[in-house]
Amino acid sequence: MKLLLLILFLPLSIFAGEMSFTVSPAIVKFETVQGSVKAFDLSFFNQSDNKLNVKVKVMDITLDEHGVPIISKASTRPNQWAKFVKLSKRKFVVKSAEFEKIHVTLNTPRGRLGGGYFAVVFNATARASRGVNKKAQNVMSISGQLPSLFIGEISRTGKLKVKVRKSGINKAPYTKDHPFKLRYLIKNTGTTHMNLTGDVLLRYKKKVISRLKLESGSGLIFPGGSRYFTAVWKKANKFVGKKLIAEARFNYKGGRISKKLVVRVPNK
Repeated sequence: MKLLLLILFLPLSIFAGEMSFTVSPAIVKFETVQGSVKAFDLSFFNQSDNKLNVKVKVMDITLDEHGVPIISKASTRPNQWAKFVKLSKRKFVVKSAEFEKIHVTLNTPRGRLGGGYFAVVFNATARASRGVNKKAQNVMSISGQLPSLFIGEISRTGKLKVKVRKSGINKAPYTKDHPFKLRYLIKNTGTTHMNLTGDVLLRYKKKVISRLKLESGSGLIFPGGSRYFTAVWKKANKFVGKKLIAEARFNYKGGRISKKLVVRVPNK
């Protein structure tokens, strides 16, 4: 069963009743070469008052069209490296206010080019009693899960290439709470991950009337994946019924693409 998880930055923490812990670093970006061994250290810190039982596993990671990570069972799919990862330990017990280190070893696969990704997921469980009676029926189990995301690339082998899959505007009427939006779905057709930024030039009768920033968080897209980018225009009601040209421009390391869209602001 796949789990949806938000991308968070250092440190990641979870709070569930009397349980609190962090995993760091939360995101590991690295370069490697085919056949080499890469080693990493992760740190688990128990911030709660309870002793925690922790299980660790390596899983696949992809991103959905909104940039949300999807963690799933390890596989041999292209660009997924979970099967090539070994952990120094897969379970441990950590006392309150103590750290536990995990060594992560990647045997970089041969015959693969571009990017490679995996997640090291920590599942922690604390047992807290209710009241004085500590029989099984009076004990509740509190659990939580946090990942550390690994984003790698085999040096100088990745191909950067993207294309615009879809473009369009949202439905009228437009209000303060429901403004005019231009939306683009960008697909990564290359062999490695990339971060995109962009903007939209709006023209009326060949004159630029507005420049809008395209928003999509970090703009990170894994190979084979797609991501939405959105620009908001708050002055659309001044151009109701007018024909506009929207030119979206996307930039990434080593290249750029553009897409022109004819837009007519609807009345309702």
